[in-house]
Amino acid sequence: MIGQIFNAQELTQKLKATIQRTGKLGFTAETIDTLKLKGAPAYVRIAPDTEDKNLYYMAVVREEVSDGFKVCHSGDYVFLQTKQLFDKINLDYAKWNIMFDLARFEEGDTFLGGECYTMALRKKERLSEDK
Repeated sequence: MIGQIFNAQELTQKLKATIQRTGKLGFTAETIDTLKLKGAPAYVRIAPDTEDKNLYYMAVVREEVSDGFKVCHSGDYVFLQTKQLFDKINLDYAKWNIMFDLARFEEGDTFLGGECYTMALRKKERLSEDK
């Protein structure tokens, strides 16, 4: 018996976020569109994985939550004010170019109270002119 067709659109999306030198978490245009971060107010909850130090979870929440980061806009740029979070968990975004690959994780929706995504951390040393 044939199963459900894999959705190529879902499997070829490149959802990404990057920690800027200022500590803000910025999103690519494709990510902004897919997560619907423009328009209506949104907040993002972030939680660590308990076993993998390079894995985090984020949930987009459509109503104000006290434990969420408000989605901010500056023109086409969409970001979160996450400097204190990344400082607290010792992510050296001044030395490293830190990116997150995002993937939909429906199993986390209920726990985090929103549309949940995994955030797989990748990093590479910043070039000297980037420091």
